[in-house]
Amino acid sequence: MPRDRIERAFARLAEREGFVLRENQIQLAHILGDMMADGKSALVEAPTGLGKSLAALIPAIAHGVDGKRTVISTYTNVLAEQYWQKDLPLALSLFDFSEEEASRLKTAFIIGRQRYVCLMAMDEIMDDGGRAFRSVAENGTENEFRKIAMGSARLWSSVSVPAACAGRGCPLYQDCYFYEARRRAEKAHVVITNHNVLLQDALNGLGGDGDGFLGKLDYAIIDEAHDLYSSAQNALEFELSPNKITSLQSLSTRLERELLSVASPNETTWRQVCEDYRRDMDSAKKELMAYGLVNNRAGILAVSPSEVSEHPNVKQMETPSIGVEKVTDLVVDASRLYSARTRQLLESWEAPKLTQDTARNYLQVIEDAGLHADAMLSPNGVSVSYQGRTGNDPMLRVDTVGIAEPLRELLWDRLPTACLSATLALDGRFEFFRRTVGCDPDYEEILPSPFDYAKDAALYLPPANAIPDPSLSRKQGMEEDYFQAVAREVSQIIEAMNGRTLALFHSRREMEAVYERLRVREDLPVYIQGKSGAGAVGDRFRREPESSLLALRSYWTGFDAPGETLSCVIIVRVPFEVPVEPPAVVRMAHLIGQGFDPFQAHTLAMAKMMVRQGSGRLIRRDGDKGIIALLDPRLRTKRYGEEILANLPPDMRQFDDILEAVAWTGV
Repeated sequence: MPRDRIERAFARLAEREGFVLRENQIQLAHILGDMMADGKSALVEAPTGLGKSLAALIPAIAHGVDGKRTVISTYTNVLAEQYWQKDLPLALSLFDFSEEEASRLKTAFIIGRQRYVCLMAMDEIMDDGGRAFRSVAENGTENEFRKIAMGSARLWSSVSVPAACAGRGCPLYQDCYFYEARRRAEKAHVVITNHNVLLQDALNGLGGDGDGFLGKLDYAIIDEAHDLYSSAQNALEFELSPNKITSLQSLSTRLERELLSVASPNETTWRQVCEDYRRDMDSAKKELMAYGLVNNRAGILAVSPSEVSEHPNVKQMETPSIGVEKVTDLVVDASRLYSARTRQLLESWEAPKLTQDTARNYLQVIEDAGLHADAMLSPNGVSVSYQGRTGNDPMLRVDTVGIAEPLRELLWDRLPTACLSATLALDGRFEFFRRTVGCDPDYEEILPSPFDYAKDAALYLPPANAIPDPSLSRKQGMEEDYFQAVAREVSQIIEAMNGRTLALFHSRREMEAVYERLRVREDLPVYIQGKSGAGAVGDRFRREPESSLLALRSYWTGFDAPGETLSCVIIVRVPFEVPVEPPAVVRMAHLIGQGFDPFQAHTLAMAKMMVRQGSGRLIRRDGDKGIIALLDPRLRTKRYGEEILANLPPDMRQFDDILEAVAWTGV
């Protein structure tokens, strides 16, 4: 039975050298195994260091050998690859399957299509380098490409799989890394992926028989579930910008080339059809640029539900939609006409099935763009359409603000699911997560941390008045004093710690201003996260214990640097969302309409979760110890300060002198 297999797997793990038996890890595995057996959903807070990955994989394998299919998703590609390359082989080695059972059990790894190498593009561009990559790559992913080929971002964009391709019509289809991953995933009993792929699969499965490209699944385990909210927002967004229009035109150029071999009787007509589409989309691009010249600030075009539009803050952000209809109508009409004319020509050519499949792949993306553009001014659910800018270019965008109902349709009502995270509960309850993502689980559990924070960690808050209130400083035009004070504190902490410090910021502007004002000994290098290539600076920080790193959002969650290289986490400012962008303004108005205080119901709740996530970077393994430094003075002066501190690990000793904190922890 699966439960017996789980017990035996952990018994073997306990015999491994260096393994530390964690009863809570076994408990989590049994919770998940029981949920899988009964088809029930669960929310489980599983703290850092408990070993969530093995606790998820072992029951998935134990049920997989009996034919049940489980998908395990996590937030980033890096974490998904860690599951696949490191954790899954270990989990599989813990089972004593017979030869027949082992051959029956299938596992697979898949991420988004544009994160795979395109073999055709690689062979055209890289020559010998492409052949060398193919000889050693296992999955053909971007991460492997960057490690093996050491390619630049520009080179990667040239060799990655495009948003649409020939698919079965490609001569290298059978060897394609992406399509091979899809074939394996469709049949596997344990599928490792990320949240975005899981959601795209669910979106694909809304039509037809209800199955997406992963096939019929029996269970889902969502790790790092605190990030499901943002992943769902990304999956449901639509943006129309000059770059997006150009990419759609490029698709028609590729499709034109792909179909030339069957278009010979009507080659001139076919070329004209494609040229007409690109010309019409050029017109849409020009209209969009013209609209952006007249309306050069973010503004709300339409909201749903309609009563949200009555809120004063929403009304204040409204912007004229005159001109938007021109853009969207051009995109809608061009997409419909191009699709209809292409399908008509394919029928007249009596094109082979492979050619029709190729055309369908390209047309699907173009048709979807037309459908989204058609709905631009009539959003559904709790959502907002607005105009803004991407870089220097204007853009039109639709964001889904309330994802509870969409996720019910995509996941909760279709597939029993367990959500795991080290920070799933706030104030000891799952209420915030349940409300924001719309789940109604059969079972809930908060597991205790395996680490003794009272012994191994200390909390440092600067003395009163050491740092000015950041909000007041901004309002009163005294940010220079604030930046200087923060830089002074960060410098003192880095020197007291002899480096080994990760400082987390809420805004790039603040991070760069503090970095410029740091005064630290030359033997303690300080790195700063750039606008691209975040991973490289993180690797350097891990390798050099005397170094420190100033970083942004991507380092608050998922970043792992165990050992002495990270002995202090600084959270410079509580990461409150300021409702200035249209989605945040509409969310606030909708919460008020539902009878909630938007600060308590969303802003403060998200800040609590982020502070928990950031603080969780400190203790990652047994033997780790260190200091959590919270520099925001409002934690002392505002009522919500106690609430935020109450969500940190309990019983940590608090200091207002960094040298005393260092001496007490012995780091």
